[in-house]
Amino acid sequence: MFNVTGGELIIILAVALVVLGPERIPEVARSAGRMINKIKTMTEGFSSGVSDVMDDPAMKPFKELTELAANPRQKLAEYALEAEAEERAKKEAARQAADEPVATELAEAESESEAVPEHLSEPETEPETEPKTEPETEPKPKPKPEPEPEPEAVAVQDP
Repeated sequence: MFNVTGGELIIILAVALVVLGPERIPEVARSAGRMINKIKTMTEGFSSGVSDVMDDPAMKPFKELTELAANPRQKLAEYALEAEAEERAKKEAARQAADEPVATELAEAESESEAVPEHLSEPETEPETEPKTEPETEPKPKPKPEPEPEPEAVAVQDP
């Protein structure tokens, strides 16, 4: 808590022994222990009070702001992932809404095709004939565009 090393603690105890004397050191140590205990309980009470306030639903925007200030890159990455997930969900919902009428039409068409008797459902094959070829014709040449008239020169007089 105070970053006191072993050597520093020995020096502090030696100075206390010289200044206070051997009779008063146990009394001072007890009072210092009580004071440290009171400080710990006060800080725990304060931190639990702050936690209770921050856990309040009304404080959620402030909590998000403090998290954003503490880790801006992480929070922005989270917001980007949330936005992408929402966008994917919207696209998926739109695609399903568009596919739904097609699926019902397909199901109706399949049920109608199952109702057709077999002898009618098979298409008749036509005898193979050679395809007719049309004579090749050359495309007509495009007419040449007429040249635009040149603008007339205007003389400017000095005043």
